[in-house]
Amino acid sequence: MRIFNRNKIDNVSKRKKKAIDTKKLLLFITIVNRGQGNFVLKLFESEGANAQFVQYGEGTAQKEIRDILGIEDNSKEVIISIISEDKIEDAKKELEAFFKIRKRNRGIGFSIPMTSLIGMKLYQFLVDTL
Repeated sequence: MRIFNRNKIDNVSKRKKKAIDTKKLLLFITIVNRGQGNFVLKLFESEGANAQFVQYGEGTAQKEIRDILGIEDNSKEVIISIISEDKIEDAKKELEAFFKIRKRNRGIGFSIPMTSLIGMKLYQFLVDTL
């Protein structure tokens, strides 16, 4: 027979009752020319992205094709940002404005919905509610 401490059970019940307003999260992937990643990082940080990752990459086009298209350098930065669904529209508008400012600002951005996440502490970290 196990004996439970009633105080511990009450504390667990109180913690469960504390509801957290959960929001859907998205992975937003942005691919830009190398050197432009810092702007994208700051843009998504100002829009509420709390976790971001940067990966350097190379384009796959051959030199002959790059010459035809007028692409000098194929060095890229891939930025993966985790952002809540309610803040994504503002971030997309800011990113679109960044691409329109100068001809050199080229890139692509797309989002992927996160359909599952294990652990409330991880979720709280990603939406910055700890």
